[in-house]
Amino acid sequence: MRKRLLPLLSVLMSAALVLAACATPTAAPTVPPPTSPPAATATSAPAAPTAVPTVKPTAGPPNLTGETITLYHFGDLSGPLAAITSPLIRGAEDAAKAVNDSGGIYGAKLQVKFSDTGGKVEEAVAAYNRFKSADKNMLFVITYGSGDAEALAPRVVEDKIPNLAAGLSSKAFYGKDSGYTFGLGPIYPDQLGYTMKYLKDNWAKHKPAGAGNDIKLAHISWPTAFGQGALTDESRAYLKQLGVQLVLEEKYDPSPTAQTTTAILNANAAGANVIWTNTLAFGPAVLLNDLNSLGLRNKFVVAADNWAMDLSLYAFVAKPEYAVGLIAPFPYLWWTDTNNNGIKFAEKVFTDNKRAKGDHNVGYLLLLSGVDLAVKAVKKAIDTVGYKDLNGKAVNDALIALGPQDVLSGVVRVDYSKGTRAPRYAQIRQIQGGPDKFVVLQDWTEMPDLRPK
Repeated sequence: MRKRLLPLLSVLMSAALVLAACATPTAAPTVPPPTSPPAATATSAPAAPTAVPTVKPTAGPPNLTGETITLYHFGDLSGPLAAITSPLIRGAEDAAKAVNDSGGIYGAKLQVKFSDTGGKVEEAVAAYNRFKSADKNMLFVITYGSGDAEALAPRVVEDKIPNLAAGLSSKAFYGKDSGYTFGLGPIYPDQLGYTMKYLKDNWAKHKPAGAGNDIKLAHISWPTAFGQGALTDESRAYLKQLGVQLVLEEKYDPSPTAQTTTAILNANAAGANVIWTNTLAFGPAVLLNDLNSLGLRNKFVVAADNWAMDLSLYAFVAKPEYAVGLIAPFPYLWWTDTNNNGIKFAEKVFTDNKRAKGDHNVGYLLLLSGVDLAVKAVKKAIDTVGYKDLNGKAVNDALIALGPQDVLSGVVRVDYSKGTRAPRYAQIRQIQGGPDKFVVLQDWTEMPDLRPK
């Protein structure tokens, strides 16, 4: 029985659409199209790719009954990133089950293999080596940490195995040794630049009382590849271009019990009026708790990356009202966007598998979207080169050839054509009430392009 790799195999709304072909960049999603798709702006849909790689067409859909496609992934279940990795893993498990219940990928069944890295980059590399030794023809690898993606970037190029990464490091996607790493969200410099541009354009609405007309930014974040991922030469230059002053850089431990009072007091002394943290949800929770304890919450706009605004935030803030006001880029829809068929499907999968409330977060939702994208890519690769010749390079080429995609009926928007390896469109949302009240402040908009030059 032949084993294949798939990092994020698609959870599907119906068997018929699971088996649908996706041979062109405008192919239908692997779930039914939404009855009310997200409103698109003039810039929200990238142009179709200008060229399509040479293909070797097959005679038609193959019958892969009896074959096995293995989903390999590894991430932190026992270290600082476990809070977000666990729902991602549950999403992978539920995705595989849904695909199998729907007839598989052209009849092939899925199995899932996972390895816990404890948040250590060296363990991620070791897991990759183990999986590759066991399967000489892996199609995909899934990584969840920025450090993991950076360390493996040259390896996946050498081995021609695409990495669909949740850690959104610009170095992993666009470094000199990169080329087979694709992001499920915008790179962190783009996220920082996008958020600061929004605040610059809407400062009168958001600035704290007495803050003045200039944005003075304090970057207070984790001392990791993830935590420092937003600050690059490109993002620093963009901040200067905007007129945003970076007045302080501080670090704190990646722990729900970290102390940030000194960093906050230093930010206040430096005259900062905006705090950016590049962390998971317990990162801003720690800051918000300490800001309120110090009586300084009204002195700052608090903003964070896409992972930080999440339902899990409420497990770490001392009081639910402390979360109100947090701003973040949102490169996907949210669970409350129930007019979207992708969200409806995600909710059904979540309920059918009796998942715990703690899994109802950004990680689970984003993985289901990645799953939808991965199935399209694998099927396109099979349609192009045939199952016999299916390999990582063919899947890599298929991801690029897919072009603009409203993934999982528009839950996420991606386009890996024209040299782009991470989504370039997002919303700005703000917490304005109790759990899940993540209100759109700015709808789908193209982000500043701050990839490495």
